[in-house]
Amino acid sequence: MKRILFILTLALSFGSLFAQEDTTQAPVVMISADPDSAFAQARQLAYDGDFQTSRKVLDLLLIEDPGNYQYRLFKARTFVWDEKYENARNLIRNLLVEDTNAYAIYELRVQNERFAKQTALCLLYCDDGIKRFPDNNEYFYVTKAQALTSANDPREAFKTVDEALEKYPENNELKQLKTFLLNQLIVDGIAIGGRVDYFTKTYRPWYFGFLQYGRQTKIGAIIGRINYGDRNQDFTSFGVQGEIDIYPRISRNSYGYVNIGYSPSEIFPSFRIGMEYYTMLGSSKFEGSLGFRYLDFLLNQVVMYTGSVGYYWGNEYASFRPFVIVDANGWGTTYNFLYRKFYSGKGDFLQFTAGFGMVPDERILSVANQLSADDNVQLSNQYIGVSYQKLANPKLYTRVDLIFTRQESFGRQDDFLGIISLGLTLGYRI
Repeated sequence: MKRILFILTLALSFGSLFAQEDTTQAPVVMISADPDSAFAQARQLAYDGDFQTSRKVLDLLLIEDPGNYQYRLFKARTFVWDEKYENARNLIRNLLVEDTNAYAIYELRVQNERFAKQTALCLLYCDDGIKRFPDNNEYFYVTKAQALTSANDPREAFKTVDEALEKYPENNELKQLKTFLLNQLIVDGIAIGGRVDYFTKTYRPWYFGFLQYGRQTKIGAIIGRINYGDRNQDFTSFGVQGEIDIYPRISRNSYGYVNIGYSPSEIFPSFRIGMEYYTMLGSSKFEGSLGFRYLDFLLNQVVMYTGSVGYYWGNEYASFRPFVIVDANGWGTTYNFLYRKFYSGKGDFLQFTAGFGMVPDERILSVANQLSADDNVQLSNQYIGVSYQKLANPKLYTRVDLIFTRQESFGRQDDFLGIISLGLTLGYRI
């Protein structure tokens, strides 16, 4: 008799629910008379994306069995998947009151806030889950680390991952996330580097070096740097420059670049500023940018307009960057190409570069701008280069650069010389 009443209830209730809507648009669903089979149908409807019909079947089942925990829990899941987060919160809240030890509902509560992008609540509930289920809190650790990463807090995310890996060392998601975060945090701490330029004729070697300190913050990376240069020439010996780089995060798919520098010596521009905006182009894997650089050499001011188009595929990236260089002597262009092959992340790569056109390098421009008006200052060059950067361990990274350049001699048009540049950088994460 109970089964007959259940069948009648399903038929009458389901019909009345659809009668309130436009029945010409309503799907025809044959519901099993067996509650277990009907629940299986509700689950399949939800997996197929028909959340509304799934909930109608669940509501009919709840008429027969209003206290059924599994029906109500799955209904809450459909609200989460259907992006109806407030509806899900209400159901989850009621279920938590009834059973404070049910793992599934605490997991769903975290998932709901994660999908709703309510980071503060998601982190709060993750911490609660970690404490409440000390023997089964892997999901809460992983989700907490992912939420912190999405919130652009890689330092806290890294701490969470390290703590979680002590307990779950075989978790692949945590291991992959640690590698990603190590690459994001590569600017953290100090780095020291140097480069020497060897000339094939006329000039003695030029030496350059830097010492920098950087931090990855919630607004983006911030790097302070002191540069040193020694051209070992009669008109100048050495100089220093202070500068700061900021990479503000603007949105999920865009960020900026701001550079400001000052130097009291002739070897560097007395003042420099640069700005650029980067963004992914629509839903494609292309990245584009637009920006400028301004260099003040006291005797001459140089403005370089630039932009770039880059493309990501798999673990590889390629980009094209032109410069339009304008100063008191006229204007010129240069074109640059870059290819990177990533290994364990964006901080671990092999890179090839090439370019040609008017010299865009401030080291060379600073010399050219000290020449007389009768001298050639629109220097032409071509170059190719290779770089390799490697995360040696979670604290240390190294980078080696080798560049070959063919360039016009200073003040002598059509007289070319060769330059071999060798650079080394060591970074230590604090």
